[in-house]
Parts: sequence; C-alpha cells; structure tokens
Amino acid sequence: MLRRPTGFPMPRPSRSHLRRFVLPLAICAAASAASCSRPYRASLADPLEQVVAETARREALPEADETPIVALEVAETPVEEALAPRRAELDALGPQIEDGGPRLDVGRDLLGSTPPQASLGLQEAIAAAVRNNLGVQAARIDQAIGQAEIIKAEAIFDAVLFAGTGFGRTDQPGQMVLVTPPGGGPAVEVNPGGTDSRLFAYEAGLSQFLPSGATVSVTAAGGRNENLLAGLTLSPNPAWDSSLTLALEQPLLRGFGGDVNTARVALARNADRRSLQALRERLLAVVADTEAAYWTLVLARQRLAIRQWLVEVGEDVRDILERRQQLDVTLADFADAVATVESRKAEVIRVRRDVGVAVDRLKALLNDPRYPLGAETTIVPADWMVSTPLEFDLAEVLATAVRESPTVQQSLLSLDDAAIRELVADNGRLPQLDLAAEMAYFGLGGDFGNAWNELGQANFIDYVVGLQFSQPIGNRAAEAEYRQARLRRSGAVLGYRQAIQQTVLAVRIALRDVVAAWQLIGQTRASRIAAAENLRALRVLERTRASLTPEFLNLKFQRQNGLALAQATEVAALVEYNVAIANLQRAMGTGLEMNRIELALPDAGENVSAEAP
Repeated sequence: MLRRPTGFPMPRPSRSHLRRFVLPLAICAAASAASCSRPYRASLADPLEQVVAETARREALPEADETPIVALEVAETPVEEALAPRRAELDALGPQIEDGGPRLDVGRDLLGSTPPQASLGLQEAIAAAVRNNLGVQAARIDQAIGQAEIIKAEAIFDAVLFAGTGFGRTDQPGQMVLVTPPGGGPAVEVNPGGTDSRLFAYEAGLSQFLPSGATVSVTAAGGRNENLLAGLTLSPNPAWDSSLTLALEQPLLRGFGGDVNTARVALARNADRRSLQALRERLLAVVADTEAAYWTLVLARQRLAIRQWLVEVGEDVRDILERRQQLDVTLADFADAVATVESRKAEVIRVRRDVGVAVDRLKALLNDPRYPLGAETTIVPADWMVSTPLEFDLAEVLATAVRESPTVQQSLLSLDDAAIRELVADNGRLPQLDLAAEMAYFGLGGDFGNAWNELGQANFIDYVVGLQFSQPIGNRAAEAEYRQARLRRSGAVLGYRQAIQQTVLAVRIALRDVVAAWQLIGQTRASRIAAAENLRALRVLERTRASLTPEFLNLKFQRQNGLALAQATEVAALVEYNVAIANLQRAMGTGLEMNRIELALPDAGENVSAEAP
C-alpha cells in the first residue's frame, strides 16, 4: 500500500499566508492523484481475446453443442456369452486376486529376512506424495520466492525516511578588510580577518516514489551556528536556522504513468502466478506418477502370484511324471517337466525383483517417513483397479484442458509479460521531458523555537520550477528495443498457440489410450475365460482317461501357461485403463480436483500448501 509522506509540526499560518502554501500542496496533490495510465498509450495489436479465438479456430476446437457425449460400451463378447453358465467355475481357475495380497510370498529382503508388510490405499498414497514429495516441496519453495518477489517489487513505492546530523568547527585565518573613509583618514577594519565558528546541523524527511513516476519529498533541516571570533558582532549569535523543503520531480513523457512504473510489480505477480502453475503442474505429475506406480506394484504382485501358481501346478505335473517313470514316461519326458518347473522358478525370482523395484519407486514418490526408502518394509496395495466405463464430451474435455492446463496458463502469463514489456519499450521511445519543482521555507532565531516560529510565518520563501528535455538523435536504441519487444510478443503468441496444440494433442492421446485400454479389458477378459475353459476341459478329460501320457501332461503345461499369460494380460489391461485415466486427468489439469486435493492460495509472505484428505 502507498503511504503519503507526513509533514513536520509547525505553527498554523494565518489566512494571509495560506496562499504561500497553495503551490506546494497543489504539486504534491497532483503527483499523488496522477493517472496510472500514460496519455500516449497506443492500442496493442492482437488483443488476448483475438489470440484465443484465432487459436481455437486454427486448432479446429469443436463447440460444446457440436459433439455428443461418448460412453464406452459395455458388451459381452461371444466367448463370454457362450461360457456364461460356467463363468463362476472358470473365474475360480488359476490364481485369484487375493493371492496378490498380504499372503503373497515376496521372498527375502536385502537383509536376508522376511520383510515386514504395510497396507496402503491409493488415496492415502496420493495424499502422502502430495505432502512429502521432494519435487513438490521444491516447487513450493519457488512459489514462496515468487511471493517475496512481489513484495520486493511493490516496496519501490514505500516511503523512505531519512535523517542526519553533524557537528563542525571552523577556525581559519583570512584577509582583513580595511575601508578608507571618503574624506580620508585612517583605514577602518571591517572584519577581524578569519573564521572561528561552531556549527551543528540536522535534517530529517520523507521521500516517496509514486506510480505516476513522480518523486516527492519533504525535508526539514536546521542547525546552530555560533561565531567565536573576537571583534565580530553578529545578532543573533549563536543563531538557529530552520528550513522546510518540498520537492517534486515528475517525468512528463518517458517514464510517466502507472502502467510503466508498475510494470515490475505486474511482472512479479505474473512470475508468482507462473510459479503457482508450475506447482500445479508438479502436483499433477506427482498424482499421476503415484497412481501409475501404485498400479504397477499391484501388477507386479499379481504377476508374482501367477508365477508362483505356475510353479505349484507345474510341480504337481512333474511329480506325476516322476511316479510314472516305470510305466510309460521316458527319462526325456521327465527331464522336460523338471526343466519347465525350474524355468518357472527362475521367472519367480525375476518377478520378485520387479516387486521390490516397484515398492522402492513408490516409496521414492511418497517420501513418507512411515515408509522410508532405506527400510525393508514392503507395501501391500489395499485397492484394486476400477473397471467402470468412462463417459466424456470431447468438446467439454478439450475446453476444460485449455482452461485448466498449467502449460496453457503459463503461456498466457508469458504473453501478458511480453505485452507489458512492449508497453514499457514503447514508452521508452518518447523524449525525456522532466518537470522539477522545489519550494523552501526558512526561519532564523536566537533559539530553536524562534527559528521554527519564524519559518511558520512564511516570510522567507525560495522556489524554482524547471523543465529538462533530452532526446537521442535518431533514437535508434529505443526503437530497436521496441522492435525486440514486439518480436518477443509475437513469439509469445506462437508459444501460446503451441501450448494449446500440445495440450490438445496430450488430451487426444490420453483419450485414445483410455478407449483402447477399455477395449483391451473386454478382449483380455474374453481371452482369459477362453484359456480357463481350455484348462477346465483338459481337467475333465484328465479325470475320464484311464492313463495319462507324457504328451497329455505336456499339453497340461501349455494350458497352464496359457491361462497364466491370459490372467497377467487382463490385469495389465486394467492397469493400463486406470493409468490412462490418470494421464487424462493430468493432461486436462483436473487431477487435483478429481483426487480432492485443494491448493491453498496464500497471502504475501505465507507459503503455499496442498492438502489432501
């Protein structure tokens, strides 16, 4: 907030003396009430509204009433319809979802012992990442720096208090002045021929820079001067003097106007908004990355459960072949079964490693003291992927993305910065024409009070008013700087269009990923049901046949592998669908709202924070 300078206390002048104060008061009032817009401001080309409209036309963004609401289809495949009577039995074949839960054997940790487990839900994981993620904390610091930069820019309009005092002693020889009388006679000594005095001086005042570009100041000064030279008579001695000076310096062309002199404040505010958008962008990335890491851990644990199931059922087949070696199983057949089981055990080791890596990556994103990265605690996901169809209106999705995307918002702020700098550069092309006005009141007395009383009578006044003009011949530097500013603004317009294009591209890719992943869910589910039916039919045949040939048992190996692969593929499709939705929310800039994360906007001097339930 701008604070007007306050004057010093003095006696109230009489009505006859009021006119002597009209000029300084009028000067100060005119400076304080100066318009914040310079009179020579030219209309800027390509207003923001035109840029936005033209960009929408160039990118062919549809209108909201032109696009229908698209709902992803929920339809059973012919395989599912045909096998619907046995669906419960088929779903029970192979490893189950709960097998990837707390009962899952993840092996030994890096300390060679069984790792402790900690259950964690998706929303709890996202909330922990938002609170503790190191990248988010760094973005919060940058935002706080931007807040402080605004205060720093606004401080240029703060009133400045200044004061000073000093004491001096002067004792110097000098030439005597002798005056000869007109009628002749001896010369008369006029001065004692030297200086011997003591001087005490002080001053105090206020100065302030105003948005109009003016600098106003009021200065009260005075002192005590005592002459100690013998033979010299002064009255009063010692003498107290006082003065009150009002000064104004006001640019009339270059540097005039609030839009020019508050440009630094506007740029600082835009920088703060940009840092806030960078924080939003970082938070959106953390939310999406945390969700992706969470589902990746779910997928890794399900793959481990599937691999362990393959080892278990493979050992059953191996044991059967081992018992039939004396009947119809050759050594080669048994060795092939042993090799298959050992190969499956090797895959268990690889997938256990993937589970550990997935846990570590999730911990790094969380940065939660409950789950330190250096500890061996393994995280057990408590949630499962959603498999409900998504409905969307393409026009509304794109409009939301353009409105909420941090990238687009940052490009808009850059465009505004370029417009501000162009305005300042345009002002810099004007000639330098400055008004300077100063009025001073003086008083003199035998003591401190008399000196200020006499000043209040306003009998002794100095004033000066002047204009100073300057203009470089050709003005080439200012013109070149203005051309640079216009080119930078054109570049900012292109940057805005590019941001719109990148945002639309990211949203469309994310939508295509969502649609494809949803279709994959249905197709992989049908594939898993078909593989389960294949294995079920083989088991029925196994119960009805009198003998089990090695070829039959090898076929059982293949059917087990087929069901395991189909189950892993179905879980991967579910993960892809949920990750695609998270990436869509990130591209649209709505990931925080969808996860009920509120970004608190602070006052100046406070840190920004993001809170999640």
